Amino acid sequence: MQQKLGAKARSSYGVAAGSHLRTLVEPQRWSSDRAWSFGSSVFLIPKGIETAPVTSLFVARLAGGAWKVGLQGTPDFAALSHQAPASVVKDAERGPFARTVQPRALAADTGLSLPWRQGTGWAHWGVHGNSGQSRPYNSIDFYGGDGNVLTSRAGTMYRHCTSGGRWPYITVMHDNGYTTGYYHLRDTTSKASGSQVNLGEYLGRIAEELPCGGSANGDHTHWTLWSGSDGNTPVAVQGKNIGGWTWWEGASAYTGYAERNGTRIYRNVCCNLINYGGGGDPGRTFENTANVDIPDQGTAESSITVSGVPGNAPRSLSIYQDIHHTWRGDLQIDLIGPSGRAYRLRDQDADDEADIVHETDAVDASAETANGVWKLRVTDMEANDSGYIDAWSITF
Repeated sequence: MQQKLGAKARSSYGVAAGSHLRTLVEPQRWSSDRAWSFGSSVFLIPKGIETAPVTSLFVARLAGGAWKVGLQGTPDFAALSHQAPASVVKDAERGPFARTVQPRALAADTGLSLPWRQGTGWAHWGVHGNSGQSRPYNSIDFYGGDGNVLTSRAGTMYRHCTSGGRWPYITVMHDNGYTTGYYHLRDTTSKASGSQVNLGEYLGRIAEELPCGGSANGDHTHWTLWSGSDGNTPVAVQGKNIGGWTWWEGASAYTGYAERNGTRIYRNVCCNLINYGGGGDPGRTFENTANVDIPDQGTAESSITVSGVPGNAPRSLSIYQDIHHTWRGDLQIDLIGPSGRAYRLRDQDADDEADIVHETDAVDASAETANGVWKLRVTDMEANDSGYIDAWSITF
């Protein structure tokens, strides 16, 4: 990795050409015979540098007592991905992994949404390089709004630096050749690397988390744009349409603006940067943000009344849950349809001692009429802990 990507990482981090960068290699899947592995590798960011990590997925095979490793974007990566057992590389990943070797041309209209709910406004801290002055300017720091960071387009999500802190760095590989990165998040989704995520699906909350090292100043997400090839190559946001806005660099890092129909939004103006979408139809979302207490060894329900949606619910009905509880492993969570049928979202897990549920789940609710009263039912199965439903939503 040092030989293949070291120069790129040093340039991205803005450090001297001869500087030594520590690496973190995290196998995430193994074959049953331990001869194959898939995972993430990352150059750890030196302390005090505000940047997003340079990462690379890898596939490795043990043969003849030695490991052969293919890094993302290399012919070895494509070949090993094709040969690896399905327990190591999922069938749905083989094609996208092979395409990182010969990436497609990238359109200026990226098909990407801004990383928050469509129709609402946040703010930005300017266009800049991955470490500020580094080129190209592929980064934008976003803050404000409700603080919930969402996927910019459907794709495959990967977790990095999972051992570097409580909350990982997240990237999403999209079907149009782009990869987006989301750094500094807390309360991140618990979905595993290689999970499919939808447009607008919850990833985490703005924060100052540093699982891969570096520095941060103020709650935000360091949003980055990559090609997904060659271990993730940074792509300038200059002239790109993201979220319905065209983004332009300024005379220096952390300046520039977003432009739409003659309106320009500069840095530190909160919060009129409206997300006009991209990446498909986000569907219709109904939500309930009223807090509902979850009593110890009791049950809480929160209701949403849906109207104006024709026909039945979809086969992949999306349910976002924001629940706080002093031992979330005590919780059993169900969606209750208008018919009264229960759809299990989460089972009790006595070993799960985390205290927040921020998850998006999907259920086949096509047997239900869309319109009617839907309920989120949360049951505390054990003694000594309690919490509350903070908010939840349902998207058709």
